Amino acid sequence: MEMTSNHKKKRVLKGLTGILFLTFFLIGIIGCSNDSQTTAAQSSAQKGSSDSSVLRIGYVGSSKDNIPTGVEGWAIQKKLLQQELKKKGIEKFEFHAFPNGPPLNEAIAAGELDIGILGDTPAIVGKSNGLKTKLISQTSINSNVWLITPKNGVKSVEELKGKTVATQLGSYMYRYLIGLLKEKGLDKDVKIVNMLASDAEAALERKDIAAYAFPTNSGPLIKSKGFPVIDEAKDHPELLGSSVVVITDDYLSKYPDLPKIWNDVRKQALEDLLKNPEGFYQFQSEQVGYPVEVMKDSLPLDNLKLDPLSEEGIKLLEGTKKFLVEEEFAKKDFNLKDWIAK
Repeated sequence: MEMTSNHKKKRVLKGLTGILFLTFFLIGIIGCSNDSQTTAAQSSAQKGSSDSSVLRIGYVGSSKDNIPTGVEGWAIQKKLLQQELKKKGIEKFEFHAFPNGPPLNEAIAAGELDIGILGDTPAIVGKSNGLKTKLISQTSINSNVWLITPKNGVKSVEELKGKTVATQLGSYMYRYLIGLLKEKGLDKDVKIVNMLASDAEAALERKDIAAYAFPTNSGPLIKSKGFPVIDEAKDHPELLGSSVVVITDDYLSKYPDLPKIWNDVRKQALEDLLKNPEGFYQFQSEQVGYPVEVMKDSLPLDNLKLDPLSEEGIKLLEGTKKFLVEEEFAKKDFNLKDWIAK
């Protein structure tokens, strides 16, 4: 599917908002109907949402132990977060993996999650389009993107003119790709298709696409296999991403001090892992299943800040929000300060 010029913007905006609108509509009718097609998963989610002793955390990616990675994962595997939240009456912790941010947003809209860990682009789009969330923190900042081509493929971004590239629709990599093509004057001359990162290596091998914008973890892994990198987000600081933690307004109303507890535990976990970086990267490697060097390339320690919302991180969020609003990917602007959980 081609997504260029104004048509591209409308298609993307429709894609990012349509699912949310439909989900909100379905939520409204589930409560006043006896639809026999309501699934057991939906019933379970609704039951869980009424039980405030259960905390349902969604995250992007996959891991061996079905927990998030990064600082938050370090805190969870050491039981630091669970110990503190149990003092507040939260007894059960559920972790749900998603391939990328938009379906995680959909789960939040459906009342199936209480906290989400996802990229800044889908989080901002979700908030702009009506998701009732508050921002707790940034898990990491300056997330890189690797624009990778088939072996013996194009040698530069300029050579992508008239060709097809891919990434995950609605992701921070998508925002980078759109920004890069616009910067190069190619935003009307390159076809962008939606593709999961897990499918991209095979597509590059077959030369189905001229390039793929890879996220952390998979980007350095594919690079290590000899696929050429023709551009990186780190060469365009304004196009770097970040990962954020959001909480639903409903769950926050039940546990108003949860953001502070979360951030205090995160700081404790970060201070701990900085004393043992090799152990941290080994944890990352074991959870994701990629070599340690790939994990180091994906998440430099400098990207982890003790402040849950550092000045540098907030600047990134403001830049991302401005871009999304101007490009009409975000439905409406909002004050970032109003989004932050107090």
